[in-house]
Amino acid sequence: MKLKTKIRLALLVVFAALTLFGFIGVHFLNKTTRDSMEMLQDNYRTMKYTREMSLALNDMLVALALDSTAASFRWRELRKAFDRFELYLNLQLRNVTETREVNLTRTLQENYRQFKANVERMEGSKEVSTELYMQSLHIQELLQSVYGMNEKAILEKTDQANRTADRITLILIILGIFFFSFAVFSFIYFPHYLADPILALTESIRQIAQRNYSQRLAVKTDDEFGEMARSFNLMAQKLEEYESINLHQLLSEKRRIETIIERINEPIIGLDRELTVLFANQPTLQLLGMPAEEVIGQDAYQLSLLSSFARKLFGDLLRRPAGDNKPFPSSILTLNRQDSRLYFSRDILSVDNQDDGPEAFAGYVILLKNVTELKEQDLAKTNFMATLSHELKTPISAIDMSLNLLEDPRIGALNPEQRQLADTIRQNAARLLKMVNEILDMSKIEAGHVDIRLSTGHPREVVDKALQHVKTFLDEKRLRVETHLQERLPTLRLDVSKTTGVLVNFLTNAIRYSPEGGKIELLVRRSNAHVEFAVRDYGPGITRSEMKKIFQRYRRAKDDKTKGTGL
Repeated sequence: MKLKTKIRLALLVVFAALTLFGFIGVHFLNKTTRDSMEMLQDNYRTMKYTREMSLALNDMLVALALDSTAASFRWRELRKAFDRFELYLNLQLRNVTETREVNLTRTLQENYRQFKANVERMEGSKEVSTELYMQSLHIQELLQSVYGMNEKAILEKTDQANRTADRITLILIILGIFFFSFAVFSFIYFPHYLADPILALTESIRQIAQRNYSQRLAVKTDDEFGEMARSFNLMAQKLEEYESINLHQLLSEKRRIETIIERINEPIIGLDRELTVLFANQPTLQLLGMPAEEVIGQDAYQLSLLSSFARKLFGDLLRRPAGDNKPFPSSILTLNRQDSRLYFSRDILSVDNQDDGPEAFAGYVILLKNVTELKEQDLAKTNFMATLSHELKTPISAIDMSLNLLEDPRIGALNPEQRQLADTIRQNAARLLKMVNEILDMSKIEAGHVDIRLSTGHPREVVDKALQHVKTFLDEKRLRVETHLQERLPTLRLDVSKTTGVLVNFLTNAIRYSPEGGKIELLVRRSNAHVEFAVRDYGPGITRSEMKKIFQRYRRAKDDKTKGTGL
């Protein structure tokens, strides 16, 4: 039998039980109440009629006993009493409920006719005969008999109703016990029947997830659970077969990948999503100064405590906040070895599975490339440029001094053509000196010897100086600058000249790419314990692919036709 059918049958039984239980109770309760009320109402009406007839008979006797009243008044009262008696007698004839009550009522009717006939024969007489009095007593006895019979019938019917109610109660109790037993049985049986196969399936799935493909379900019913168990067992069997078939291929592929990694001359190391080292080739082990047994399977944090190079290698991974999926930028790591210093370019690659979902992220692969030779060449180039720039300042200074002497009127006045040539020489010498100073500044930055001269200044001072530097360029392109300075900005400790130079670079870039007649926004606001300067232009912008490269030296966006050398 199918599981759906079982559940439907159980619900049907419960529903039928509740319906039957309620129907029986309501039916018998209504029937008992209705029958009892009808019988009791008939008996109560008979008792009322007999009481009224008894009172009417007494009124007849009272009217006959009136001696001092007029005869017409007596017969009028008698007529009222007769009419009242006959009214309730007729009602009683139509309301007879008991078998013996029929004969008594007919006897009462016959005696009343005789009594009425005797009373009518006494018209004009003022004395009540003994026979008439005895007849009235007999009628009263008949009325009392009818009254007592109905009173007794009420008691008997009440007892009968109580017995019927007791039987109904007993039947309902028996049915209730039966249905309660069925409910208890269902309460105990069905949860286990439904939950046990699901729990077994859950545990088996957990075992399958742990590659225990020998797991099987023992559900042998013919319902959906049995069908599910057979399908699961078939799936586990197929997985076990596939595992045995592909295990050799997987091992071969694993050995091949490990061989490739070992043959790579550059250091490479892999970590899982928990930052546990999965593999590391021999060059990596040599840099860490540890054997493979102490590295493979170890946590990156523990390794960073044992090796300063590991601390540099894994530092960005360990400091990265949870949920941050931004790519890691390339960086340079240094390693001091005896009398030399080695430089390595580090790239951290995130490895994702092909599947989507929370398990898509697999871990990281860190690639190191020895760039010591390139770094040394770069340092040599920097030193050469610094030396060359420094040496160039001497002849430039000599040119400037010579121009000053040439323009001295004590030596002799210059004609207009000579002065124009002298101005041209001074402008080019100034440009050349500026370029040399910039090369020297860049050399100092690369060497880490930047001269920072801190002083106290207000953000508005930096903004005013920067805008003054670019005023000519703004006028050339008819650009307007909207300045937004937050109120109550604090004074700052900063190098005003260098900070102004940085802001001028941003403004110059915004001017270069803004359309003619447009606007540039300059914003200054507090950001926690700092002050933030921001420049916004409405030019073409930078594509998302180029954003990752804009901080590379001398890098410019693709297809950029404007003048400039990049950063």
